[in-house]
Amino acid sequence: MESSPLSEHVALRIGLAARALPGLNVRALLALLTTNLGTPLTEESLTSLSPKKWRSMAAKLDGEFSRFELDSAHAALCSLAVGEVNAPQAVSATSLDGPSITVAMTSNREQELDGHFGSCLRMLVYQVTADAHQLIDVREVNTELKGEERSVYLVSLLNGCDLLFTLSIGGPAAAKVTRAGVHPVKVKTPCACAEQLEELSSVIAGTPPRWLANKLSKPLPA
Repeated sequence: MESSPLSEHVALRIGLAARALPGLNVRALLALLTTNLGTPLTEESLTSLSPKKWRSMAAKLDGEFSRFELDSAHAALCSLAVGEVNAPQAVSATSLDGPSITVAMTSNREQELDGHFGSCLRMLVYQVTADAHQLIDVREVNTELKGEERSVYLVSLLNGCDLLFTLSIGGPAAAKVTRAGVHPVKVKTPCACAEQLEELSSVIAGTPPRWLANKLSKPLPA
């Protein structure tokens, strides 16, 4: 028997939830949801899913996921408005004074550093100085691309950036990013972008390493 078609919003919720769980196949998540919630899956059935029931269900998935990742997936499945996971808006502002660096962060929601390089929803681009930072661009990721085409495309989204902060990045991808003149930095746990940016400002204000000093005050990306 054919499975019931999903509405656009239900499909979006499931896709976003799968992205919050690194390495999870969307089909595996869909099978878990239909087994526990029945068919057809609707926004009503997803939004009624309690955190406790979701964690119990997710324990049956292959893979080990952090509490933050599980909570992020639950938020995508159950938030009252799908728009809650939308990207932040870059503000129209003049360039910050003083030596600065351009930083990209892999993100899935708001101004959070919570994405993996290969599966994030967007790149948030910031200008950072010794005492301030500002969001200057939001670069949405085309999720339809696959394989080598996707890899090349992701690197192209870093055009004009000096640093990349991300939760994870594979060796081959990191090599491509480095060859593009961008320094990749892996962050162990998800956090607000502001946390990493403030730490970077402190480094700039002090005695930055030579590689960082050499990147300061490059022209901002067009």
